[in-house]
Amino acid sequence: MQTVPTAIPPCGYMHAAVYTISALVLLTGAGNWVCRQVFSLTGLKDSAVTGGTAAHPAGRIIGWLERSILAIGILSHRWEVLAAVIALKSVARFKDLDDQRFAEYFLVGSLFSVLWAIVITSGWMAYDYRYGIDIRSNVAKMLEASGGQRNG
Repeated sequence: MQTVPTAIPPCGYMHAAVYTISALVLLTGAGNWVCRQVFSLTGLKDSAVTGGTAAHPAGRIIGWLERSILAIGILSHRWEVLAAVIALKSVARFKDLDDQRFAEYFLVGSLFSVLWAIVITSGWMAYDYRYGIDIRSNVAKMLEASGGQRNG
């Protein structure tokens, strides 16, 4: 038995935009703030300065990109993205990891980013599925349909 797809009302798209933008803000900006609080709680706040160069603005942008890439991997069920992000970060900071204090800072920050991306992305997916327009499933269907047309 086929189900008839229902049309999404215009207010549905506005609702989807609001909860998606909220999730992006939580993932990026709020993620940086919470990460700094975690560093304060663990006593690692000043460890970034002792390990290598203190590039705080670059670190914030890297955190945004890291959590965004992790979220894309989670949404697409490509868990190897997680390994790739951690590997890239490790290669970039390999020499700095000799300093135990910086290594702890690096590990706490990396694990926080992974956990934060999983929590926010899972929350977005659950909300989208239950109360939203099920963006993830609709995009998957569109991609599946367009892939079938190219083969002909």
